[in-house]
Amino acid sequence: MKPYQTPGYVMANTSAITAIVGSRITFALRPPGASLPAINYFTASGYALRYGMETQPFTVNCRAQTAAAAEDLAREVRDLFNGSAATATYGTRNGFDITRAFAEPGPGTIYEEADAVYNCPATVTIVYPSSTVG
Repeated sequence: MKPYQTPGYVMANTSAITAIVGSRITFALRPPGASLPAINYFTASGYALRYGMETQPFTVNCRAQTAAAAEDLAREVRDLFNGSAATATYGTRNGFDITRAFAEPGPGTIYEEADAVYNCPATVTIVYPSSTVG
């Protein structure tokens, strides 16, 4: 698994997330006309490499037809990546070692007029050893 695939894999294998979005989790742009609610995510600026550890932030867009639904979905994403080792967010996931993960809220809920959807973005950061990258 490549670093950019990690957040999607973790979210797609978390029942609290899939209960809301099903399989509608995509890397990069959300497909035009895609059903809601949905998540799309992409790498963000802030990559760092230090002492053999890589830190990669991602922007995770949580979209839904109402502001409340988008905010609820974003809360699930933040709770997932702010969990402890007991939540299985850390450790080896599909052959990829996650040393640490954390999430921060984004700028708030944004109404995207062109698509008539609400987006509640969050920043998720994954820390992993360089040796895990295949």
